Amino acid sequence: MPLSALAEFVLQPVAEIVLQVVGYVTACVVVPAFTLGRIHVEPGPNKKFIKPRFGRLQRLPNGKLIMEAELASLVGLMFWVIVGLGAYFVFRKT
Repeated sequence: MPLSALAEFVLQPVAEIVLQVVGYVTACVVVPAFTLGRIHVEPGPNKKFIKPRFGRLQRLPNGKLIMEAELASLVGLMFWVIVGLGAYFVFRKT
């Protein structure tokens, strides 16, 4: 019992940080590639940050958009879920 509390106290924040970083880094690569450079992940090309509000995109004067970091993490993780499901269905034995 005490070991499970310790694991929850230590491992849960570590797992959350790892998932956030993996999702963010993935989104930094995937989002501009799939949108052909129209959408960038915060901080933008000019180190532009946006006000925190989940799911927010901000338009720059040149017409490009900046995606908030938390939304980008979610998009990056969704990308890996889709890749994993695709790999499962392609490589499963029938």
